[in-house]
Amino acid sequence: MNHQITNGFKQMPDNDLISFGYDVKTGMTGNPVFTAPPAALGTLEKVLPEYQSAITGARGGDEKMRFVRNAKRAEVIALLAELAAYVTAICNGDPALLVSSGFRLRKARGATLLSSIKELKVTIDQAGEAVTLIKRVPGAKAYIHQYTTDPLTGDNVWINQVTTDLSYTFTGLKSKEKYWFQVIAVGLNGQKAASPLVARIIQG
Repeated sequence: MNHQITNGFKQMPDNDLISFGYDVKTGMTGNPVFTAPPAALGTLEKVLPEYQSAITGARGGDEKMRFVRNAKRAEVIALLAELAAYVTAICNGDPALLVSSGFRLRKARGATLLSSIKELKVTIDQAGEAVTLIKRVPGAKAYIHQYTTDPLTGDNVWINQVTTDLSYTFTGLKSKEKYWFQVIAVGLNGQKAASPLVARIIQG
């Protein structure tokens, strides 16, 4: 069977598209399979945090930022499409090589995609702690609860906790410091759906 990667990323909600873009960046960067990736890979690394900032700005009702968000979204999709064409040409249908890029394989007919996570609740009632909580995602087999420090850039290191639980308590966080939180649902065959990013300042 000649496997193919899916272009379903074009229909992803903004936050899922951001998460997917970083998956591709991580999967392709330094990967010995892709020794001469197109310049689109470096451009993607630059545009993703700009896209994230535009999403955050647009949530406040800023009309200008909504246009910027739409433009950045279109740019990210175009870059991913270019990278998908390169990966397809290099991998020649080999499923292991294809998924090593961070792209996902086209699902068999009848397979269901994970629904997006609409809301992430983060409570900070206790000093040095943050509790993440989402609603159950049908079809998800696990959840990745994660956080990173502010500000958001392309170089952020995320601290991950993989669990089957809808909630997780992070401890040992620095008081009065700002952190970003996210939860990613993981389904069969590596399907993923990301929550919105939520920022909180930790209690002292």
